[in-house]
Amino acid sequence: MEVLKILDEMEDKLEKSPRIPMTGKVVLEIDLLYGFIDKIRSVIPEEIRQAQWVSKERERMLDEAKKEAEGLLSEAQEKTLKIADESQIMKEAHAMAKALVEEAQKKAEEIQRGANEYAFEMLTGLEDVMTKNINVIRKGKSELRNIKDEQ
Repeated sequence: MEVLKILDEMEDKLEKSPRIPMTGKVVLEIDLLYGFIDKIRSVIPEEIRQAQWVSKERERMLDEAKKEAEGLLSEAQEKTLKIADESQIMKEAHAMAKALVEEAQKKAEEIQRGANEYAFEMLTGLEDVMTKNINVIRKGKSELRNIKDEQ
């Protein structure tokens, strides 16, 4: 992710910046820090677009699972109607239809569960990245305030 590259670059600059003895502070050009903040702001919308894509992809997968389940249910109903009226054949038809319906429902639930897990994992990862980005931005702002207060 682009934000992580920017954060790595920012961290590298912080590590290489001259330190103020006995304060735990560093000297950093304010324009450089603002540059990092601007870069992060420019790539965050892409991260948000990715989250929206994950959400749309989840919806698409759920719709696909629903259509597939409906198709399987329809197929089961058609097979049931085609089977002859004889009692033994009818019993077998009902058993097959029931099995097909159960299979379709299980498959639809499995697909939906997988889509939900995928979306959750993607959104969790994105949330972690966004949280890190926000923390870095807050830290940068705090350091800028400290530098400004010392001047």
